[in-house]
Amino acid sequence: MDDGRRRSIRNFVLVAAALLAVTLFGPRMCSSPLLAAGTAAPPFSVTRIVDARRVTLGDLRGRPAVLFFWAAWCKACKEMMPGLAALAAERPDTRFVAVHGDGGVPPSEQAAKARSYPALEFAEGGERFLGVYRVTTFPTTYVLDADGRICGGLVGRTSGDNVARLLDHCGS
Repeated sequence: MDDGRRRSIRNFVLVAAALLAVTLFGPRMCSSPLLAAGTAAPPFSVTRIVDARRVTLGDLRGRPAVLFFWAAWCKACKEMMPGLAALAAERPDTRFVAVHGDGGVPPSEQAAKARSYPALEFAEGGERFLGVYRVTTFPTTYVLDADGRICGGLVGRTSGDNVARLLDHCGS
């Protein structure tokens, strides 16, 4: 067998092995399932942009809440904000907390968003809680019930209608 044919066979075997590995292990390595519905939301403490007050999981208890994990550079996050703000205005008994998850962006840059969408509570410090909330992609949205339990979550760009459905499922 000549060298060219050997290289072709070797390359074919390497590509086939790589494809097999991605097929078998890729979904487990590249995705992290969201927290399951019905589980207690992990505790957190973030700082509101507008007044530097702390917001904790305990502060949200007693009424449903939406946790919207976003980043200033995330186009899909920015596109979701008007729909979330409209939904927040329709549901004053639900708290909508926009948790910024990129610690490299100063609060002053986030303040403009906070002023643009006053129905959303913008908070910094979310980068400390991305792991426990299994946030691997921005945006990621969680809906919590009044007892601080997860009702459901959404990864990626979604509509206010989808968040409203989760809230309705939660019994808000």
